[in-house]
Amino acid sequence: MSAKQEYKYSVPYKVRSYEVDHLQEASISTICDYFQEAAGLHAQELHFDISDLQEKGLTWILYKLQVKVHEFPKRWESIKVTTWPSTGDGIRAYRDYELFDKEGKLLAAGLSQWMVLDIQKKRPVKMPEELMSKRFATDKHVLDLHKKNLPKLDGQDSELITTVSLNDLDMNRHVNNVRYIDWITGYNLPDHLRDKKCTEIVIQYVSETKNGDKIFLFGETDKNTDKEMNHSLFKNGADRVIANARTRWA
Repeated sequence: MSAKQEYKYSVPYKVRSYEVDHLQEASISTICDYFQEAAGLHAQELHFDISDLQEKGLTWILYKLQVKVHEFPKRWESIKVTTWPSTGDGIRAYRDYELFDKEGKLLAAGLSQWMVLDIQKKRPVKMPEELMSKRFATDKHVLDLHKKNLPKLDGQDSELITTVSLNDLDMNRHVNNVRYIDWITGYNLPDHLRDKKCTEIVIQYVSETKNGDKIFLFGETDKNTDKEMNHSLFKNGADRVIANARTRWA
C-alpha cells in the first residue's frame, strides 16, 4: 500500500499517562483519537477543515470507521500517525491511517468513510469538487473496505449506560465520534472478555446524539466465535439506533 508522498501527512505523538489502561497501554479508542486528530490537522492544512465547510453551510460527518491494532503503544512511547485522503464515489470520501512506533514498525491501521452534510437540510450532498481534487486517486487502502451495512440488534434488550453531557460534544455540538467507541468497548462486556482488549472494530454511525440524550447499549457474542461481538447503541429508548458495530477481542 502506498500513496504519493505529497498526499501524506504525519503527526508525532507521545502516549500520555491518562491515555493508558491498567496494562499501561493505549486503548483502541485512544488510537482512534490519534487518528481523528491527525485527520483534522491535515484537513486544516488542505483548507477543508470542518470550520472551512461550515462557512459554506456544510460539515463533515463520519459514516464508518474501521481500525485494526497489531500492537498497543505503551505509556510514554513515541509514536507517529501517517494519514492521507483518497477519492471515493462522489458521496463518500475515504481516509487511511497508519500508526508507527519510533523504529517504523506498524502498530495499527485505520480506514474511515466520510460524507459532507448540508447543515440546514441535514442531508448528505455530493462531495465538492475542490475537495475531490485534493485526494489521492486509488481504490487500494490499508484495510479492505467494509461495504456492507452492520446489523442492528434488538433494542428491547439494551441497557442504559450513560447520559450525554457537554463534555461529550464536538464542534457540531454532537457527541464526538470516539465517545461511541468508548461506550461500545467499555460497557456491558460478557465475563469471558473482561480481561481482553478490543483489537479490531468496524463502527457504522447512524444518527447524531446530543446533550441530555440517554444512551442504551446491547451487545451479543458471535455464535461462531467467542472473540467477536456485535453491538448496537440506542438513544432515549429501544427504537432509535445511533450506531452499530462489530468488534474483535484478544
